[in-house]
Amino acid sequence: MNVTRVGIVAGALTAAFALAAPMASATPPEYKAVDGAKDNWVNEGQLSVEYNNGIKDTDPARVKEALDQCKGQSVSCKATTVGSPEKVTKWFEAGEGGGNPKVVENCRTDDGAKDVDHTVGGMHAFAWSWNIGASVDIPLAKGVGIGIKGEYTETNTDTKTEATKITVKPGYRGTLQLGHDMERTTSDITIQGGKFGGAKITGVRTEALLKDSAGRVRPDIVKCG
Repeated sequence: MNVTRVGIVAGALTAAFALAAPMASATPPEYKAVDGAKDNWVNEGQLSVEYNNGIKDTDPARVKEALDQCKGQSVSCKATTVGSPEKVTKWFEAGEGGGNPKVVENCRTDDGAKDVDHTVGGMHAFAWSWNIGASVDIPLAKGVGIGIKGEYTETNTDTKTEATKITVKPGYRGTLQLGHDMERTTSDITIQGGKFGGAKITGVRTEALLKDSAGRVRPDIVKCG
């Protein structure tokens, strides 16, 4: 996956480009911007399982073992959301045909340098799955929920394809970024029955694509050099 350039501050961004796009019927809400290529929020939580007999473990494999019991009929599992879910937009560079991003360069700064107008298009296929830390995927058992809707499965893909016109000022280069709106939830899961009579898993982090989220597109303009 390509590493997303860090966006520049709004003032410099406004000075560096002009964006032309069709008027939308409604302005979508703004969420915290996240660099999708670098983000690792799901894996950064402090996860643990504590059994009813007092045994506690923080090894992701052992936590997964405890959670896997929820797939059986002999236990009852319930998730409780901790705090409030957070909505974010994960931004990725759009690739042409799924490949490398189209870079519009206008690095000249001499007296003859002019603005460069270019329509940039591309797509990004974003796949995600539920995880409990250390990149250990977990299947979601029916009835557990973990703060998200039941229609989501273990592996999900959201593909966006967009094009927009950007104007790059002399001394800058630009690419196209596509955004995916996500909801982040931290949950505790109580297990009744099963190994040692039951357990509590704390700190489970999940992300889900917001249903009916608006497609997001923006230029990413940085200085040359």
